[in-house]
Amino acid sequence: MADQQNNNSLWFIVGGILVAVLVIFFFMSGGDDATTAGDAGGDTTVTVETEAPVADAPVADAPAADAPAADAPAADAPAAEGEAAPASN
Repeated sequence: MADQQNNNSLWFIVGGILVAVLVIFFFMSGGDDATTAGDAGGDTTVTVETEAPVADAPVADAPAADAPAADAPAADAPAAEGEAAPASN
């Protein structure tokens, strides 16, 4: 009776190994079908053209280096009441 049970365990292990080998073979044999379809060695040229993105608003020119800051008071503007006029050089 002991020989019968050992023999069943052996066949169970051999069957598991066989299934594992078949599954590995199945996954390893698939995948390289791209080269067999059609004429895989032609002189096909692919070009991709892209357009420059359109700006939302036009870019303003940069101010000159010697231009005063935008929030600075003008040199020849009259002083407001209660303020002294800026000294000129």
